[in-house]
Amino acid sequence: MIIRIRAAVTLAALTLAMPALTRAQGTLSTQGFGYPTGGMSARSLGTGGAVTEFDPLSTTNPAALPSIGGGALYVQAEPEFRRLSVGAGTESARIARHPLTTLAFPLSSTFTAGLSLSNLLDRSFETNERRQQTVGTEVLPTTNFFKSDGAIADVRLALAWSPANWIRFGVAGHAITGDNRLRSTQVFDDSTRYASIVDTSTVTYVGTAVSAGTALFIANSIGLAASYRKGGAMSVKHADTTLAKANVPDRMSFGVAFVGIRGTTIGVRTSKETWTRMRGLGSATLPISEDWDTSVGADVLGPRFGQRAIQLRAGARWRTLPFGLATTAVKEKSASFGFGTPFARNRIGLDVTGIRALRDPVSSAVDLRETAWTISAGLTVRP
Repeated sequence: MIIRIRAAVTLAALTLAMPALTRAQGTLSTQGFGYPTGGMSARSLGTGGAVTEFDPLSTTNPAALPSIGGGALYVQAEPEFRRLSVGAGTESARIARHPLTTLAFPLSSTFTAGLSLSNLLDRSFETNERRQQTVGTEVLPTTNFFKSDGAIADVRLALAWSPANWIRFGVAGHAITGDNRLRSTQVFDDSTRYASIVDTSTVTYVGTAVSAGTALFIANSIGLAASYRKGGAMSVKHADTTLAKANVPDRMSFGVAFVGIRGTTIGVRTSKETWTRMRGLGSATLPISEDWDTSVGADVLGPRFGQRAIQLRAGARWRTLPFGLATTAVKEKSASFGFGTPFARNRIGLDVTGIRALRDPVSSAVDLRETAWTISAGLTVRP
């Protein structure tokens, strides 16, 4: 006879405790509320993020929109191949992301509008662990599987004004929304007597923010840019019930670029976000780090194949991930390389970037490291 056992704890309540359950997630990069993808296009990622403040396809600086040069639709896919090493053991995972979509359209010769959908935090992972379940007087071995799919998204409506070729301003409103779909499965070794326990739940995030930015160019050679996002209220809900409240993180970013050579941009960028403003959504002991995210890189005009020009890109990035382990923060270092080229008489643009990331805890009693390869591919279509 099969004995069926009901789960005693709902996943909706477990979600609020999840930031503290780091050991069971099987990953370093998606601790806490998830991995910050940054709203960067494949072109920007090819430079390590160094040209983000000047990139019209990225979502950081609304003042960069006029650089798109007319109407365009941009879509991006970004699979990640991740490997976690703990001592002599390893665990591999493949994560599929669609982190950015941008639609830009000119309103006049000086005004450009844009609508974008990007990931603020990605929380996709799957892991399993061995446990023991007490049923009556028996202690039964089980395998527990936990899967999380979803992300906290940033829907941005932006407006940029370019009164002259050398200066630009931009403002934007942000709707922060998204959900995490959670599935927990407990499988008993003695499957002839005990059926598996499956529990699913979905929690939804809702918030708002506003941002502004500027970009100016000196003597057609040096670009200076800055942007700021002010986060508003944010809440997490299960069905119609509000589980917790906090705030969207603030962010400030600065960029410098050399653009004095045709087809070449060499840049440096640094950014900082106040992730502690999200603490109210989770455990009071949630480990949160706020450090600078810095990158350097270049986008240069490469060889030509017939009438087609190839842009070559490379860059490096250093940052501390916002949500770390219970006892230490997690550092990430990455190197990027990529290319971009137009098709169909410049009506279609393809950007492809490869990213090699190394993620290590600042301090750990065990040999713990995560490595990842990410392939970011973006397609731009113009009318």
